[in-house]
Amino acid sequence: MTKRELAKKKAEAVILANAHRLYFVPQRAGGYVAELTREVAAELWAALSDIAHMRQNVSVISGDADYVVVSCRIEVMADDWRVEVEDIGEAWAKEFAEKQRGKEKQADNKPAQASATEDGESKNDGAMRHRMYRTASTRAIKRAIELLVGDLNSLLKGLAVLYGYKQANNKGALKAFPPAAAPVIRALGAGEIGVNEAIKGLAAVVSNGQTEKSHAGEA
Repeated sequence: MTKRELAKKKAEAVILANAHRLYFVPQRAGGYVAELTREVAAELWAALSDIAHMRQNVSVISGDADYVVVSCRIEVMADDWRVEVEDIGEAWAKEFAEKQRGKEKQADNKPAQASATEDGESKNDGAMRHRMYRTASTRAIKRAIELLVGDLNSLLKGLAVLYGYKQANNKGALKAFPPAAAPVIRALGAGEIGVNEAIKGLAAVVSNGQTEKSHAGEA
């Protein structure tokens, strides 16, 4: 197995193990989009750095109060894997505006009182800008990693479908998945199987894993 193939497997394993820590963004048309959180992206980067020497550079291309663009460049240096990639991540203030308004309404049912900073911006504006840069950076890192190891979107889409199913049926949040669950969840995300078939497949994966552990304990 090449270092790149190993990195792809490791990336999927990290995402599956952190399924419960992903950020699921509701869509107006229905359903969800699964995104890496900053913490999961950091864990993913650490896992890949154990496989090959990697160097990362994140820089801001442009940004204002409404829209931010961040670039991530990654260089990989290994015996059988030498490459440099770059991609961008974006974030819009409107993505967070609705959630922010909801938080303000919950704060004792009083409008949030923003205090001014030295440069004239409110603390709320500064927090929003920081969150936009952080989100854009995480997206840029994720896209650059995809250029390195291959498409991770089908896996994330599959997790989003499972999350939506659980939410619609009041079944709670996602839990961590073993690496063996990757083919089933990828197939769900690619639309090759339905959610019911995926759930049966995941149950079989968990059952097989428990059987293997039982046999190992008996050995």
